[in-house]
Amino acid sequence: MIAIVALALGAALAYGIADFLGGVAARRATVFASTTVNYVVAAVLLVVAVALTGGVWSAQAVTGGLVGGVLALIGFLAFFAALAAGPISLVTPVIGLLSSAVPVAAALVLGDKLSPIAWVAIAIAVVGGVLIGMEHRLSITGLSTRTVFFTVSAGLGFGFATVALDRVPADAGLIPVLLDSGLGAVILLALAALRPFSGPLRRLLALLDPPTPVMAAPEPTAPPSPTATPPAGAPTAAAPGMGMVTPAFLLAATAGLLTGVANVLLMLGLHAGSVAVVAVLTNLYPLATMVLAWIVLRERLSRMQLLGALLALTASVLLGVA
Repeated sequence: MIAIVALALGAALAYGIADFLGGVAARRATVFASTTVNYVVAAVLLVVAVALTGGVWSAQAVTGGLVGGVLALIGFLAFFAALAAGPISLVTPVIGLLSSAVPVAAALVLGDKLSPIAWVAIAIAVVGGVLIGMEHRLSITGLSTRTVFFTVSAGLGFGFATVALDRVPADAGLIPVLLDSGLGAVILLALAALRPFSGPLRRLLALLDPPTPVMAAPEPTAPPSPTATPPAGAPTAAAPGMGMVTPAFLLAATAGLLTGVANVLLMLGLHAGSVAVVAVLTNLYPLATMVLAWIVLRERLSRMQLLGALLALTASVLLGVA
């Protein structure tokens, strides 16, 4: 169990840092552009990983990877759209809760055999993950139907994508996550190629970004963060067809690299252990984002976040000895 906990927490760390960087990129450019760059870089990394490690191509592995890819893409787009729309203090914990609840429910339905201590630890981890995502006092002030839709879509998309990846044979290796990221990259690149020629498609993709007025960019000393309410702003000096400024491109590319690493660790964890354990620990990724914001941006941590971090640590230790 210790190895499974290590893999899942490693994935959470990589996802958390990737989300921090991806959230900044999405606000400096667009949700669609940053997500596309993220997916392409992650897919390239996974092509190399599969070439080095191999795996058995079977109908079950391909199906699980493609289904997981569609669901993850929906979750990914909705995730950044929800972060851009806010309020982050409500969006993040709800997405984490749904992302954990779906695999836990699947584990119960499928009859995963875990010790009582493990189930207690899972419950503690879920509560800890929700508290970590709460930056300040929980409030639904200004919560729009659009934000609720993206939040629920992201949580369910990520949750069911994890379940789909868990249902593949162990001999598939990293093939399912390659198909997951590869399918998303192909779809996003196709949309990017078609967007200049389709007004309806441009308007549809624009819905992912919050309808805020164009304002001056924030001061360099206070860059936006996925753990703080995003300032209104608009991209400048856009690259052709993608709406990306160079710093945003680099941030999204780095996020993609980390996402690819996280996908590798997630798949290895799912091959080794219960989907409930792996999914719940992986969904502690806001802890990494929170710590990064605290160190880099000097953001203050709330008591709820500190309590959530303590619960997450407790759950990890319990799962390690279960």
